[in-house]
Amino acid sequence: MILLKNCRLIPELTEGYDKQQADVVIDDEKILRITEPGEIKDFDGSIIDVAGSTLLPGFFDLHAHLYLSELNLLLIDNKSTVDTVFDTYAFSREYLRQGYTTIRDAGCRDNVTRGLMKAQKKGIINVPDIISSGHAITPTEGGNDEYKTMYAVADGPEEFRKAARQQFEAGNDVIKVMITGAFLNESGDPGQTIVTEEELRALVQVAEMKNSYVMGHAHGADGIKLGIRCGLRTIEHCCFIDDEAIEMFKNTDKCFMIPTGTVSIASIDDVDNLQEGAAEKSTKYEEIEKACVNKAYRAGLKMGFGSDADYANFSKKPGMEFIARTDWYDFEYKDILLQATKYSAEIAGMDDRKGTVKVGKNSELVVVEGNPDEDIYVMKKRPRYVFFRGEVIENR
Repeated sequence: MILLKNCRLIPELTEGYDKQQADVVIDDEKILRITEPGEIKDFDGSIIDVAGSTLLPGFFDLHAHLYLSELNLLLIDNKSTVDTVFDTYAFSREYLRQGYTTIRDAGCRDNVTRGLMKAQKKGIINVPDIISSGHAITPTEGGNDEYKTMYAVADGPEEFRKAARQQFEAGNDVIKVMITGAFLNESGDPGQTIVTEEELRALVQVAEMKNSYVMGHAHGADGIKLGIRCGLRTIEHCCFIDDEAIEMFKNTDKCFMIPTGTVSIASIDDVDNLQEGAAEKSTKYEEIEKACVNKAYRAGLKMGFGSDADYANFSKKPGMEFIARTDWYDFEYKDILLQATKYSAEIAGMDDRKGTVKVGKNSELVVVEGNPDEDIYVMKKRPRYVFFRGEVIENR
């Protein structure tokens, strides 16, 4: 057991305890006790005095690509599977160092994320909990070769059903589909819808049979609305969301928006590693994306936390998505923290055990020096401590 002394708690991220200062007792699996500072005497275990630092629940990234060592997709596709496994492991460990304890992988190659989770269950490695989608399902489109190791290409409802079943057969948890074109695809038009309603409904049908769901990549408003109508659980990016789509989100508790600020910034800043045309598209639509996503936020939509990050940028710039959401989208600090924890846990269906600091929930905790609810920029530094599955990661 570990006693965390003199923790600062954020009320919106805490349940069952109404004071801001606390001592917290955890074991390898659960939060056991939350008390007023100094109340616990003669503790038989390890003691860590965090000296007023903020204690947060572990973070979520609901849109990750753990195999994405950098933004140059052609270079990544030419790597061996063995190299990709090591890249994926390195990225997952960096996520953990930054306080992320749950990752939803939005597309990988060779089912490497499933391999990580198998190794974790055997006790060989310790990586964040991974919700895997396997290969992203897409129709035949120009530029698919740029994602050839990540995509499963299918056309028509029957092929879409088969592709979905193949992802589940491989042991994956959810389905990922490309509804519109992509920024990083040289031939892609981000606003253009590329799937039919029948194809999407076929995926949802298969996913529901497996007690699962579909997550959909969509930038354009028509694609976003198609995904909501067809019963997808989340719509990723939503860069060109319009008023009608915002209202559709507001009128359902079954589908949620996952903005991804990190990839938008990286696509402009990391020009040298992008495919031809990608940076130009990102720059062209920068102000439109900012305005659209901010409008959805101001309308009160519950949003999850996603980054679409690559390892090279993510590892060099800790807290990148936290900063993107304030600098890029103009979100409020507390809402950003809620999106990274409580809201994402609810969207992922894991709020019974993750997402808040509460007795009985998983002891997946992050100690941050400073007050991120008052100054989100403290997240630019890796957390002081991360607690996950009995491991204590100390960043100095």
